[in-house]
Amino acid sequence: MSDPSHPAAAQPEPGGFSLARTLAAVAISIVVNAVLPFVIYRTLAPQYPSDSLAPLLASTVFPLVALGIGLLRRRADTIAIISLVEIAISIVVTLIAADVRLALIARALQGTLTGLFFLATTWVKRPLLYYVARQFVTANSPAVIHGFDECNRIDRGRTFARLTVVWAVGTIIVSLVNLALAERADPPTYLLVAPIFGIACNVAMIAFTIRYASTRFRRIAAERFATPATAP
Repeated sequence: MSDPSHPAAAQPEPGGFSLARTLAAVAISIVVNAVLPFVIYRTLAPQYPSDSLAPLLASTVFPLVALGIGLLRRRADTIAIISLVEIAISIVVTLIAADVRLALIARALQGTLTGLFFLATTWVKRPLLYYVARQFVTANSPAVIHGFDECNRIDRGRTFARLTVVWAVGTIIVSLVNLALAERADPPTYLLVAPIFGIACNVAMIAFTIRYASTRFRRIAAERFATPATAP
């Protein structure tokens, strides 16, 4: 997820969903998280020994800066916090890894940890996807928040428990694919392909989440607030 790595997860605006804004966010995310790290690594790698981790650390600069700018522009939310933790883990594993290959493998596996964290939250009253969806759907509107929470109460949290499992499984699958890529591809290829693959999967899961949750909540709202027909 992430702030920069999860392009559709930008703070919702009063105007509602905008395809143009979403496509622009995806494009910016690809540039920041894939293209620029790839260019930085390819530029710096020839200037260092083959086992140097310096180019890999430098490639983290743009995603980190993008996240920092996002945090300055708006308050820290669930997605921003998860993104910050993921980037921090990437930096730490790069610093302690014995070589570039091991650093990339460790980065790929952190997605598995994120997925397991998603699964763990399904045991609590409000799983992680509840907070993520509430952030985007309600746009901090008290009236919308009330309706959202009421639908979730009537639903007994089943929608977001299921969606959290979907995100957990999806995140782990992406992690395993990235692990295979880290083991077989050269570092520049990994830095370019892995983020693009992750962004594409995140966009697909976000689209599924919006469609599934909105369909269920519309049905709940229709059943809950429908006016009973008057008998003749």
